[in-house]
Amino acid sequence: MDVLLVRLRFPFFSVARRSYQVRTSLLLPSPSALKGALAKGLILLEPEEYIGDSLDTVARKAVADVEEKLVDVKSVSVAPISPLVKNAFLLKRLRNLESGSKAEKDDAMRREYTFTREVLVAYIFKDLSKEEKERYLKAAMLIDAIGDTESLATPLWASFVRLEEKTAPLAFSAPYSQVSPLLFQSLQRRGKIKVYTERAWVSPDYSGSSRRRKTKGPEEETFYIPIEERRHRRIVYYTRTTQVPEVKRAIVLDRKVLGIWTPESSSGN
Repeated sequence: MDVLLVRLRFPFFSVARRSYQVRTSLLLPSPSALKGALAKGLILLEPEEYIGDSLDTVARKAVADVEEKLVDVKSVSVAPISPLVKNAFLLKRLRNLESGSKAEKDDAMRREYTFTREVLVAYIFKDLSKEEKERYLKAAMLIDAIGDTESLATPLWASFVRLEEKTAPLAFSAPYSQVSPLLFQSLQRRGKIKVYTERAWVSPDYSGSSRRRKTKGPEEETFYIPIEERRHRRIVYYTRTTQVPEVKRAIVLDRKVLGIWTPESSSGN
């Protein structure tokens, strides 16, 4: 497998399960948002491949391109270790660019944002050629937002790294259903552990919510995030926790060993 690491820097981001006027943000970007961000990078890299198509068609084609080779993108971690803080704002937007809208018409939305300095994203691919690696690497460096249009992101660097067979504490988020046995083992060894989870979409949807309800199969999953909640006076924030299970694969970055869960079919975890 080929692991593409991307270090993104933010002022803040807002990624939600579903919403329009009111949005509560996830603590970390969902797999669907990360796939969509890389897909947009492909579109910016190769605009000639999508000329003449509608926006939804372009989005579907680019996401399908990413998912064809992608094994997993459920692994995201705060990097370097820095707190996550959530806060809400009333966001007002002028709608004078919309067809038929009056110049003075605006829209007010209550949005929650997650404030953090950097996020480390791991895209895990299967059997990439040299040309494909170069293509996805360039697309990753063109990522400019994660979540809504205000969630501007700056890629600091991106690189393919080696996935090592090494037991290490889990540093990235992972599907709760897969790591829950490992969490139970940690519970037996260490006593009481507070587990933090979030539900998120696995893939972007460009066909409307009605199709989501009719489609069979798990399109939304619960993810375990190795963080803990802390409080300073009235401020609630989140940091990486050391009370995590160990997994059988890892990435070494800046001399730090970061355990990463990979699908059973590809890793044997």
